[in-house]
Amino acid sequence: MNKRNTAVSLSILSAFLVLTAIVALLLRPRPVVLASTPQQPLTITVGGEEVCAGTNLLANPSFEGDYPVYIMPAPGHPDCQTWSDDQPNQYCERVKLADDWHPYWLDTPRTENWMNIQPEYVPSLPHEQPPRVRSGDKSQHYFSFWSTHEGGLMQQVSVLENGRYCFSSWGQAWSARETLPGWLSDPNDHGELYQRVGIDPTGGTNWQSPNVVWGEMRLQYDEFGLFSVEAVAQADTITVFIWSKANIPVKHNDVYWDDARLTQYQAAEVLPGEITSLIDVDLPTAVTHTIGISVTPGLTWTAALDTSGSLPASLSQTSGSGSAALTLSFDSAGLPVGSYTTVVQIETLPAVSGSPFALPVELRVVPELEEMFVPMALQP
Repeated sequence: MNKRNTAVSLSILSAFLVLTAIVALLLRPRPVVLASTPQQPLTITVGGEEVCAGTNLLANPSFEGDYPVYIMPAPGHPDCQTWSDDQPNQYCERVKLADDWHPYWLDTPRTENWMNIQPEYVPSLPHEQPPRVRSGDKSQHYFSFWSTHEGGLMQQVSVLENGRYCFSSWGQAWSARETLPGWLSDPNDHGELYQRVGIDPTGGTNWQSPNVVWGEMRLQYDEFGLFSVEAVAQADTITVFIWSKANIPVKHNDVYWDDARLTQYQAAEVLPGEITSLIDVDLPTAVTHTIGISVTPGLTWTAALDTSGSLPASLSQTSGSGSAALTLSFDSAGLPVGSYTTVVQIETLPAVSGSPFALPVELRVVPELEEMFVPMALQP
């Protein structure tokens, strides 16, 4: 082999070795590196805008306050401590709760040390990331660490029996086996941490009672979503419940609640929508019409006639605090041929959709009704 052929062979061999090294480098397994920037929140389902309209009936709905250690009413709970002889098992050191709210939790079975522990309740603050406070200075935060839990918060509220009530709260959770960058939930390894809200329309405080009407249960990770439920009060007190359940004992099973609302659903209906009477001028007649006013409990109403109307009329009553049959009266005596009108205006307090209701009323005084309609009926 001459020097030229040898040089060519060496060049080809060198190129082949370089190519082999590059391929080997590309195919070599490389370690997985976690991103240094925060991940996007894992949001399974996000509730929409507020659904409970009206006056908020809850005390401390935004979970503000000093969060003192909770003193459980007698007879206390075995998970709580005794700090004075007259309060056995009533000092709940792990429960630092927003004012006007009360805790509850499942304490059985506990065949494993990670099962159904008492959650630790603390306030959440605005500087936390991702944001765990929706409004104000604090939200209610509780959690179980490498353990499962089922529990939450409740509040009893005085209401009107038979009224329909809407309860809602914004909630989110942080659930992950390990702490990820950005303190976010792990979409592939979380605690199956579910949330929901409920109402006991009988006013009971047993969250496991079959009387409790529960709303949708869902995962809601790392971003606030709205939970809501409706129920008709069966007593003069109802109880609202905020609930969560962690099924798998991962490191982080944390729950956050903020901006709760309890409102009464209020509505009114007025029938008929208008009134028209046709009367013969030679047959003066006293006329009455019934106006049906239907309102939900808690609404009051007022009724008035348009003072500028040309029809002299009267109402059987001008106000009420419940559904009623209102009588409208007028008389055609002394009225010449013509059209006479007025408006009945019905207004609710507090105002609801459609209020004030305007009910047009017309009286037509005509010459000889028979002459008006019989020829029309006899036409071929």
